[in-house]
Amino acid sequence: MSRVAVATDAASTVRKKANPEQQLRAARDLRLIEAYHAGRTEAFDELVVAYDGHVRRVLAQLNVVPAEVEDLTQEVFLRVFRNLHRFRGQSSFYTWLYRITVNVFFDHNKKRKRADVRLQRLQNALVDVGTTRLEGEDPYYACYDTMTERALSDAIAGLPEAFRDVVAMREVDDLSYEEIAVQTGISIGTVRSRLSRARARLKELLRPILTGAAA
Repeated sequence: MSRVAVATDAASTVRKKANPEQQLRAARDLRLIEAYHAGRTEAFDELVVAYDGHVRRVLAQLNVVPAEVEDLTQEVFLRVFRNLHRFRGQSSFYTWLYRITVNVFFDHNKKRKRADVRLQRLQNALVDVGTTRLEGEDPYYACYDTMTERALSDAIAGLPEAFRDVVAMREVDDLSYEEIAVQTGISIGTVRSRLSRARARLKELLRPILTGAAA
């Protein structure tokens, strides 16, 4: 039995919770990956066709400007191509690809010093560390907004991968706890725990800038 098949059997209990469409998609992906490992190189092209639109949608939800989506999509699939031999089937290919897409985005954002990530929902979840709402057209507030967005983006990028995944799926892709559990192969309780710990870490990282500005 192949390494992907063994890992798939080990995760079967979690996978059974997926809806029929997700099950069919996961089975198709595993067949294509097995075919690629067996030497049928065109199987990789089929994976690209199947997920090209999904990758572009995730990048768009991360507020990547349209002119850059094409280049980042190519970078995502280049990383998939380079690392497909490392895929073990411990999570779905969908989840593995999602993680690569988010990592490509954060790498790009860090290199370009971009601060245009649209994560208002996550900022709202952190209101208890700084309840004063900054308003007005004063240039100070515009500078503050840019600083906090940059700090937030850097803070998320610095989270452990497991925490970063659930934050991105919940706050950016707007997945439910149940959907995150299915896609990552962890329990709903673990999803809640990781989100709680990730948000606590983000609060600590952002506390100085938020409380400093509110003073």
